[in-house]
Amino acid sequence: MTQAASTPSTKMNSTHRRLLDAAVRIFAERGFRRTTVRAICEAADANVAAVNYHFGNKAALYDAAFDHARLRSNEANPFVQMDEARNFHAKQPPERRLYLFIRTMLEHQFRDGKPTDLTRLMTHEMMQPTPALDRLIEVSVRRVHANLVQIILDLSPKGTTDKQAHRYAMSVSAQCHFHHLALPMIQRLEPTQRYTPKALDDLANHIHRFTLAAVRGANDPV
Repeated sequence: MTQAASTPSTKMNSTHRRLLDAAVRIFAERGFRRTTVRAICEAADANVAAVNYHFGNKAALYDAAFDHARLRSNEANPFVQMDEARNFHAKQPPERRLYLFIRTMLEHQFRDGKPTDLTRLMTHEMMQPTPALDRLIEVSVRRVHANLVQIILDLSPKGTTDKQAHRYAMSVSAQCHFHHLALPMIQRLEPTQRYTPKALDDLANHIHRFTLAAVRGANDPV
């Protein structure tokens, strides 16, 4: 009786996972609009009705794919695994917190020298937003951005406003995102650029020094 009860559950979990893995891969490649449920089901070796059964519809599967990609990225990111990462390294000096923030962001974007599925999903969503974007903002992006703003404020001269700190935070994010958004151009302009762990360390240090100079060196923060 126990064996009979566990078999369907095992099969369902396996199908559910295959659908998620296939959805992440195909949504990351094509974006939401150019991806069909049929293509995902074929890649997952699942019946076309399986998406409705497990997730309800394509939009719900898209949300679940983002969650799955983010979880996989967190599990693979050594900087997220640090004990202090739960509170964004709040007890560290702000200079160190800024570096860890940048390095964590870069690690989310590149794996084995290539843009991660999470990065590619986010790129599609930024270029062609869907209703999923509002959920993403509330689930993760807003909290992460607010933390970066606070780091900037902790580093900035007295009198720096929230608006100025938001602009600095956007500049930090832009420096990180540029390397996957403009990857084909970078490969042509700087053919030696790589995204190995050592290269990401070097890049994080550059963005860190650049940001500190801007935040602390400006007489009139912008």
